[in-house]
Amino acid sequence: MQTTVKKLSRKIEVARRHGADNVAKALAGKALQLPLSFVFGADRWHLRGFHTTNYKKMAVDIARTVPGRLDVAVEVGCGLGDVLGRVPARRRVGFDIDRGVISWARFLRRPGGARPEFAVGSFDALIRHEVREIDLLIMLGWFHYMPDDWIGQQMRALLAAKRVRYVLVDEFPEQKGRIERLFDGLGVRVDRRHDWQDDKHLLLYRCDV
Repeated sequence: MQTTVKKLSRKIEVARRHGADNVAKALAGKALQLPLSFVFGADRWHLRGFHTTNYKKMAVDIARTVPGRLDVAVEVGCGLGDVLGRVPARRRVGFDIDRGVISWARFLRRPGGARPEFAVGSFDALIRHEVREIDLLIMLGWFHYMPDDWIGQQMRALLAAKRVRYVLVDEFPEQKGRIERLFDGLGVRVDRRHDWQDDKHLLLYRCDV
């Protein structure tokens, strides 16, 4: 009973902090998107949309602070493009290993304007991609599954193949600083922000120094 009350109280607090308008948008979006998760056979975790997910809002805010012009923004592990689609870059390219979610993201692209590009894959696909210079590389919500050696190898291979100005990653408390330590060896940290909702940190690094 106490656990149920705590969960309910938490949901009420989260809703209050996001605001009624955002909650309404999130609920409407989830209702519309749920059938698509079955159509495309993608993980329903992706139904956790932008309007009531604080780290996604933070990521977009941080992207808007990146110095200089954002010609190319890339997201590895882009999901439906909730973050990538809101980043103010001339060209936006998203990669995800889930073929279903990439098909879903392509279906959702709004007509007109500079629409994001979506492709199946991870670092390997990005290294092969024709983009040579990346102003902002975003990688959120999945590094905690990967071993340190793999992250280091992939990042070093990518930085050797392409010019990457800034990298945005996140880290959960249980990682005990390991992501931060890894990227401290790959670039210069220029921003670190705490996400009140998921109790993790978003870290922005300059990597072309």
